Amino acid sequence: MADGHDEARRDPSFIDEINARLVDAARRGAPLELVFAVRGRVEPVPGRHGERWRVRTTRGNVVTFRPEFVIAFAGASEPTTK
Repeated sequence: MADGHDEARRDPSFIDEINARLVDAARRGAPLELVFAVRGRVEPVPGRHGERWRVRTTRGNVVTFRPEFVIAFAGASEPTTK
């Protein structure tokens, strides 16, 4: 279900504005704190540099992150015991 905010995020001018701000921060070497939400299926990523996780969206996009970057989550059910 889409809402007004979702429609704004798909607007090319919105994406252009975000890209412009990211380019500016990258050019200046400025530290940047990003807050974004990703909905998808989560899976661990094997590796030798500590634990990482991957979220794959229904559109096939992938975001990989370390668990210390997570500040909140929603939608997961209670863990089951075997």
